[in-house]
Amino acid sequence: MDIRNINFVIGLGKSGLWAAKFLNSKNKKVIVLEKNSNKELTVLKKKLEKLGIEVHLNESFDFKAFSNWIEKIENVIISPGISLEHKTIIELKKRGIKVIGEATIGWDNLKKVNWVGITGTNGKTTVTHLLSHILSSNNFNAPAAGNIGKPICEYAYYQNNNLKLDWLIAELSSYQIEIAKNIKPKIGIWTTFTPDHLERHKTIENYFNIKNNLLKQSNYRIYNYDDLFLRESSKILAHGIWVTSHLKNKENAQCDYWIDNDGFIIEKEVKLFNLGIFKLRGQHNIQNLLLATAAARKIGLSGEQIQNSLRSYEQLPHRIETIFRNKNFEIINDSKATNFDSTVASINSVDNSTILISGGRIKEGDYKSWVKIIVKKIDTVFLYGEGSEELNKYLLEGGFKKKIFIFNLLQEVVKEVFIYAKKENIKIILFSPSCSSFDQFKNYEERGNLFKSLVSEY
Repeated sequence: MDIRNINFVIGLGKSGLWAAKFLNSKNKKVIVLEKNSNKELTVLKKKLEKLGIEVHLNESFDFKAFSNWIEKIENVIISPGISLEHKTIIELKKRGIKVIGEATIGWDNLKKVNWVGITGTNGKTTVTHLLSHILSSNNFNAPAAGNIGKPICEYAYYQNNNLKLDWLIAELSSYQIEIAKNIKPKIGIWTTFTPDHLERHKTIENYFNIKNNLLKQSNYRIYNYDDLFLRESSKILAHGIWVTSHLKNKENAQCDYWIDNDGFIIEKEVKLFNLGIFKLRGQHNIQNLLLATAAARKIGLSGEQIQNSLRSYEQLPHRIETIFRNKNFEIINDSKATNFDSTVASINSVDNSTILISGGRIKEGDYKSWVKIIVKKIDTVFLYGEGSEELNKYLLEGGFKKKIFIFNLLQEVVKEVFIYAKKENIKIILFSPSCSSFDQFKNYEERGNLFKSLVSEY
């Protein structure tokens, strides 16, 4: 008789909460370890304990926490943010204990559902949201899940209660794929690839291989030809469909989807619909639309059905989000731009005289392309936060000759930027941080919401 019957869930974030609830619904013994303790968590602890889930608050992810149960542990379910090189994980694995992710459990219990797995350095959230909207608008039950929307285990939980899913549109980060190598989607989409999360994955080769694993295990694959790294890696990637937001030419002849001179999306010489219906700005968002369109076509939708769904599509917040506009002036919140490449795409989407606000905790990446586009298109730069001095150094060394202002806090920036913009007759303020938010904020949403709140005061 197998005595390993205890499942430890690490953390009471959304994914941990639903992993615990799902496993409990399958009559598993569940123990949750949560490192924090506050009023909200205490209330949640009481609710879970009424379901029969044991919860320990103020409990660090330390091997000693498992010592009383070592011989009885079936799985330890970790959050994506915990590195596989964590000393506790190494100790658990030495003792033959399985360490898995919430997405692993979700896949194991939803593998009979059709999955679209979407990954990439940038663009994956928009493609996930957009494809879910297109399918849902055409009477498919196709929710967004994973790194966006609800945790996968939440859908597994409700599947037990006769929830009927046609497709699951799963945004999967490298952290999730790394711990859930068993996921094999019907359709895999790779949006972009640039150096990111190298503090976790160590090398760009390792980061690439993690993402590539998802595509290799997909039945049908869709790639973005406009992404330089993916294009140059095409010979080592598994066979798939390629899209480009440019005209068809000799260089991109392998592409199955492209844009013609009249702004129509073309699928293998056949016109599908005109881009005029699409509300999102920027070349990168045309790429996102093409990726979602290719997937929707594979699922069976017509060009007309896709086009009609776009009429009701609303942009996600914090992604080149216009929060104020009149005929002379526009303010854009792009707090989701957590790396240099995201901000490059954002700057490419705007014209006219523009102030750029950037700052936060710098991540590894190609800052030279970031400097180059700023030199070409930006009038003035406002920097703030932990990385401001380093960003200033990059700009000066890269030949930026215009004004740079440096502040400690985002609040200070907003106060001064309006005075400057009015005085200099600036047309656009673009808040695109180019960095992670973790120097001053919990996440990019909190950062973006503060910016929106500050702007609303002026």
